[in-house]
Amino acid sequence: MTHSTPNRPPRSPSSTVPSPASLVSFDSLTSLDNPFLEAQRAQWEALVSWQQSLAAFNNDLWEQWAMHYAGGMPIDG
Repeated sequence: MTHSTPNRPPRSPSSTVPSPASLVSFDSLTSLDNPFLEAQRAQWEALVSWQQSLAAFNNDLWEQWAMHYAGGMPIDG
């Protein structure tokens, strides 16, 4: 039992895939007033502020634990 594939002409990659330069210009990506970049920057700032508040909560919890269970002296003096 043999499997035969039909003969197809080879496809050239340039005819099926558009070049990246034709999709987006470099100037639109580096523009400071690009709304997508502004939205992403706002999301990153929200994430960083959330992580900073979580880190402060963790430090406070650790100091409370150290004060209660480790002899009453905070780790950082």
